Amino acid sequence: MSNTRLIDLRKLRKSALKLSNSQSGVAIGWAMSRLFSSRELQENVINAPEDAPKVLNLNPVHWDELLLHETDDHGHANSLKQQKRWHELRRLLPLTLNKLEKRAEVAFQAFVLDDSDGSPRRPTQDAMCFLEFLKHNDWVETDSIEVRRIRRLSNAA
Repeated sequence: MSNTRLIDLRKLRKSALKLSNSQSGVAIGWAMSRLFSSRELQENVINAPEDAPKVLNLNPVHWDELLLHETDDHGHANSLKQQKRWHELRRLLPLTLNKLEKRAEVAFQAFVLDDSDGSPRRPTQDAMCFLEFLKHNDWVETDSIEVRRIRRLSNAA
């Protein structure tokens, strides 16, 4: 992932819920509803977090408040797990991720956000789930060679 601050959409959502009763809660809630209903906005926020207040029509003070509450005690550990998952997917799915180009990280973030059970999986199982997620959500046409290879690896493990 890039060297800039990684925006974790799942934690951002939790942070927004924590702030719902605050003075800025309505503005933040409105911005988050726009963010989570638009893949394009998610891509913009992940690729250029410094422009997020402008993109979301949110007061920069409210955005800073949201980011302040985004971090939690488990944030670092979760971030490391996410980075490990990303590294494994890059290793296992280079052709598919190349097709996604700059949208690869956004697709991964959407996958993590959509991963409701969050249960640990072997890397090959995670890669297969990611490929299914991409196909189901029309992100990109998955590479058939990689699909067959990952299927074979998951069945062998």
